[in-house]
Amino acid sequence: MDEASGYKVAHFTGDEFLAIGDIIKTFWENVPTSNPPKFVMVMGGVGAGKTTIRRQQFADGYVNIDAGEIYQALLKSYDPDDPKLEDYTAFATHLILKECILEKKNIVIEIIGDSAEAITPVIDKMKEIGYEISVSGITCDPAEAYERHLKAVKEDKNYLSAYYTQDATLGAFYTYFDLGAVPVQK
Repeated sequence: MDEASGYKVAHFTGDEFLAIGDIIKTFWENVPTSNPPKFVMVMGGVGAGKTTIRRQQFADGYVNIDAGEIYQALLKSYDPDDPKLEDYTAFATHLILKECILEKKNIVIEIIGDSAEAITPVIDKMKEIGYEISVSGITCDPAEAYERHLKAVKEDKNYLSAYYTQDATLGAFYTYFDLGAVPVQK
Protein backbone atom coordinates (compact mmCIF):
# COMPACT_ATOMS: atom_id res chain seq x y z
CA MET A 1 0.00 0.00 0.00
CA ASP A 2 1.40 3.40 -0.98
CA GLU A 3 0.88 6.45 1.17
CA ALA A 4 0.89 9.72 -0.72
CA SER A 5 -0.84 12.96 0.18
CA GLY A 6 -2.47 11.32 3.20
CA TYR A 7 -4.26 8.67 1.11
CA LYS A 8 -3.69 4.95 1.24
CA VAL A 9 -3.63 3.46 -2.23
CA ALA A 10 -4.02 -0.27 -2.75
CA HIS A 11 -2.99 -1.67 -6.12
CA PHE A 12 -4.93 -4.57 -7.67
CA THR A 13 -4.84 -6.35 -10.97
CA GLY A 14 -8.01 -6.42 -13.02
CA ASP A 15 -8.44 -10.10 -12.16
CA GLU A 16 -8.07 -9.37 -8.43
CA PHE A 17 -10.67 -6.60 -8.65
CA LEU A 18 -13.16 -8.85 -10.46
CA ALA A 19 -12.59 -11.73 -8.02
CA ILE A 20 -13.17 -9.46 -5.02
CA GLY A 21 -16.31 -8.10 -6.71
CA ASP A 22 -17.71 -11.60 -7.17
CA ILE A 23 -17.12 -12.44 -3.50
CA ILE A 24 -18.59 -9.28 -2.03
CA LYS A 25 -21.63 -9.12 -4.28
CA THR A 26 -23.11 -11.88 -2.13
CA PHE A 27 -23.26 -9.44 0.79
CA TRP A 28 -25.84 -7.15 -0.82
CA GLU A 29 -27.36 -8.78 -3.88
CA ASN A 30 -30.49 -10.19 -2.19
CA VAL A 31 -31.21 -7.21 0.06
CA PRO A 32 -33.93 -4.91 -1.27
CA THR A 33 -33.80 -1.12 -1.34
CA SER A 34 -35.55 0.53 1.59
CA ASN A 35 -37.22 3.91 1.95
CA PRO A 36 -36.12 5.24 4.29
CA PRO A 37 -33.12 2.97 4.74
CA LYS A 38 -32.14 1.87 8.24
CA PHE A 39 -28.73 1.83 9.90
CA VAL A 40 -28.46 -0.42 12.95
CA MET A 41 -25.47 -0.64 15.27
CA VAL A 42 -25.35 -3.74 17.44
CA MET A 43 -23.01 -2.84 20.29
CA GLY A 44 -21.75 -4.54 23.41
CA GLY A 45 -18.75 -6.06 25.10
CA VAL A 46 -16.83 -9.11 23.96
CA GLY A 47 -19.01 -12.21 24.31
CA ALA A 48 -22.17 -10.23 25.17
CA GLY A 49 -24.16 -11.82 22.32
CA LYS A 50 -23.91 -9.24 19.55
CA THR A 51 -23.45 -11.77 16.76
CA THR A 52 -26.32 -13.92 18.02
CA ILE A 53 -28.70 -10.95 18.18
CA ARG A 54 -27.54 -9.61 14.81
CA ARG A 55 -28.07 -12.97 13.14
CA GLN A 56 -31.48 -13.48 14.78
CA GLN A 57 -32.92 -10.01 14.30
CA PHE A 58 -31.16 -8.62 11.23
CA ALA A 59 -30.49 -11.61 8.97
CA ASP A 60 -33.18 -10.64 6.47
CA GLY A 61 -33.43 -7.26 4.79
CA TYR A 62 -30.07 -5.96 6.02
CA VAL A 63 -26.56 -5.91 4.64
CA ASN A 64 -24.08 -6.85 7.34
CA ILE A 65 -20.99 -4.70 7.10
CA ASP A 66 -18.43 -6.35 9.34
CA ALA A 67 -14.76 -6.32 8.35
CA GLY A 68 -14.23 -9.64 10.14
CA GLU A 69 -16.93 -11.43 8.15
CA ILE A 70 -15.74 -9.83 4.92
CA TYR A 71 -12.23 -11.04 5.74
CA GLN A 72 -13.63 -14.55 6.35
CA ALA A 73 -15.41 -14.48 2.98
CA LEU A 74 -12.18 -13.47 1.25
CA LEU A 75 -10.27 -16.25 3.04
CA LYS A 76 -12.31 -18.78 1.06
CA SER A 77 -10.44 -17.61 -2.04
CA TYR A 78 -7.18 -16.22 -0.71
CA ASP A 79 -4.34 -17.56 1.41
CA PRO A 80 -4.32 -16.15 4.97
CA ASP A 81 -0.65 -15.24 4.45
CA ASP A 82 -1.39 -13.24 1.28
CA PRO A 83 0.24 -9.84 1.91
CA LYS A 84 -2.65 -8.10 0.14
CA LEU A 85 -5.42 -9.69 2.25
CA GLU A 86 -5.69 -6.68 4.57
CA ASP A 87 -5.92 -4.36 1.55
CA TYR A 88 -8.52 -6.63 -0.07
CA THR A 89 -10.59 -6.57 3.12
CA ALA A 90 -10.48 -2.78 3.49
CA PHE A 91 -11.29 -2.27 -0.18
CA ALA A 92 -14.11 -4.83 -0.13
CA THR A 93 -15.63 -3.34 3.03
CA HIS A 94 -15.60 0.10 1.44
CA LEU A 95 -17.19 -1.19 -1.79
CA ILE A 96 -19.97 -2.96 0.13
CA LEU A 97 -20.74 0.21 2.08
CA LYS A 98 -20.72 2.31 -1.08
CA GLU A 99 -23.12 -0.06 -2.86
CA CYS A 100 -25.47 -0.09 0.13
CA ILE A 101 -25.58 3.68 0.42
CA LEU A 102 -26.04 4.22 -3.32
CA GLU A 103 -28.86 1.65 -3.42
CA LYS A 104 -30.37 2.75 -0.06
CA LYS A 105 -30.12 -0.69 1.50
CA ASN A 106 -30.56 -1.33 5.21
CA ILE A 107 -27.21 -1.73 6.97
CA VAL A 108 -26.29 -3.44 10.24
CA ILE A 109 -22.87 -3.30 11.87
CA GLU A 110 -21.52 -5.07 14.94
CA ILE A 111 -19.07 -3.15 17.10
CA ILE A 112 -17.96 -2.88 20.71
CA GLY A 113 -19.05 0.76 20.69
CA ASP A 114 -16.74 1.93 23.43
CA SER A 115 -16.03 5.37 21.97
CA ALA A 116 -18.68 7.99 21.33
CA GLU A 117 -15.92 10.01 19.67
CA ALA A 118 -15.56 7.31 16.98
CA ILE A 119 -19.24 6.52 16.56
CA THR A 120 -20.88 9.96 16.60
CA PRO A 121 -19.47 11.17 13.24
CA VAL A 122 -20.74 7.98 11.57
CA ILE A 123 -24.21 8.41 13.07
CA ASP A 124 -24.30 12.08 12.03
CA LYS A 125 -23.30 11.31 8.43
CA MET A 126 -25.73 8.40 8.10
CA LYS A 127 -28.57 10.61 9.39
CA GLU A 128 -27.49 13.36 7.01
CA ILE A 129 -27.93 11.06 3.99
CA GLY A 130 -31.38 9.91 5.12
CA TYR A 131 -30.80 6.77 7.17
CA GLU A 132 -32.92 6.03 10.23
CA ILE A 133 -30.55 5.16 13.07
CA SER A 134 -31.03 2.62 15.84
CA VAL A 135 -28.74 1.06 18.39
CA SER A 136 -29.10 -2.36 19.96
CA GLY A 137 -27.03 -2.36 23.13
CA ILE A 138 -26.29 -5.91 24.25
CA THR A 139 -25.19 -6.71 27.80
CA CYS A 140 -24.76 -9.83 29.90
CA ASP A 141 -23.00 -11.03 33.02
CA PRO A 142 -19.21 -10.60 32.53
CA ALA A 143 -18.47 -14.19 33.62
CA GLU A 144 -20.97 -15.50 31.06
CA ALA A 145 -19.48 -13.24 28.35
CA TYR A 146 -16.02 -14.56 29.14
CA GLU A 147 -17.21 -18.18 28.84
CA ARG A 148 -18.95 -17.41 25.53
CA HIS A 149 -15.77 -15.83 24.19
CA LEU A 150 -13.66 -18.85 25.21
CA LYS A 151 -16.18 -21.18 23.59
CA ALA A 152 -16.19 -19.17 20.35
CA VAL A 153 -12.39 -19.20 20.18
CA LYS A 154 -12.29 -22.95 20.83
CA GLU A 155 -15.04 -23.89 18.36
CA ASP A 156 -14.18 -21.54 15.49
CA LYS A 157 -10.54 -21.31 14.45
CA ASN A 158 -11.38 -18.24 12.36
CA TYR A 159 -13.26 -16.39 15.12
CA LEU A 160 -12.63 -12.66 15.06
CA SER A 161 -14.01 -10.60 17.90
CA ALA A 162 -15.55 -7.21 17.15
CA TYR A 163 -12.89 -5.93 19.53
CA TYR A 164 -10.38 -6.52 16.72
CA THR A 165 -12.57 -5.63 13.74
CA GLN A 166 -14.39 -2.54 15.01
CA ASP A 167 -11.82 -0.04 13.71
CA ALA A 168 -11.73 -1.69 10.28
CA THR A 169 -15.54 -1.70 10.09
CA LEU A 170 -15.81 1.93 11.18
CA GLY A 171 -12.87 2.75 8.91
CA ALA A 172 -15.00 2.05 5.84
CA PHE A 173 -17.46 4.73 6.99
CA TYR A 174 -14.65 7.15 7.78
CA THR A 175 -13.20 6.59 4.30
CA TYR A 176 -16.55 6.87 2.53
CA PHE A 177 -17.47 10.11 4.31
CA ASP A 178 -13.90 11.48 4.21
CA LEU A 179 -13.78 11.82 8.01
CA GLY A 180 -10.07 11.19 8.36
CA ALA A 181 -8.78 8.43 10.61
CA VAL A 182 -10.92 6.58 13.15
CA PRO A 183 -10.03 8.13 16.53
CA VAL A 184 -7.56 6.00 18.47
CA GLN A 185 -8.95 4.48 21.67
CA LYS A 186 -7.41 5.95 24.82
